[in-house]
Amino acid sequence: MVLWHYWLAVIQHVLAFGAYDMHLGMGLAIILFTLAVRCALLPITWPAMRQGDIRRRKLKGLEPALAALRKRFDADPQRYAQEMMGLYRREGVTLLDKASLAGALIQLPLFLGLYQVLRAIRGAGRFLWVANLSRPDFWLAMIAGAATMALMAMNPDLPEHVRIVLILIPAVFTVLAALKVSAALALYWTTTNAFSGVQAIALRAVVRRSRGEMPGR
Repeated sequence: MVLWHYWLAVIQHVLAFGAYDMHLGMGLAIILFTLAVRCALLPITWPAMRQGDIRRRKLKGLEPALAALRKRFDADPQRYAQEMMGLYRREGVTLLDKASLAGALIQLPLFLGLYQVLRAIRGAGRFLWVANLSRPDFWLAMIAGAATMALMAMNPDLPEHVRIVLILIPAVFTVLAALKVSAALALYWTTTNAFSGVQAIALRAVVRRSRGEMPGR
């Protein structure tokens, strides 16, 4: 608990230094701090994303074999599960994406601390059209929702028949949450989602280049 309070104090001091000592203002300090943290985490998040992409491609390649197994053992679900696990083992595919899980667990205290600080922020001042970052702002909440929607739309693993729903629901929840918390927190959500989107685009470009694919494919 002492370490946690110390971590929260560190975040507060860094934001205050950027906002007041460097005269950036709290809004720009939040954006730059968020980007700095996300860049610092790239050695963890980038390999995890690469492993996740490799795993996704392997699973997609196994779909015909899984369909054949499902058809063959349609009347015996237990045997189908055994054969499916055997296929996964032979192809080196695990049910749990350990790299992504480890990356998420490492990032959790960092972003949870930032969330807690920004949620309770006071006297944050003005940023662009937002009169007070300590209070909710409708338009910034909408922007945060749009950033969430755009990020979700980039997920290739969403089932097509419920894709629109799975894109809209997180965006709606983001808007509703942003309307109840400080605009500083909505600004953080927008920044981190934008960074995630750029990171996903960069990963796709790297993967296409390594596979010799054309940009439009």
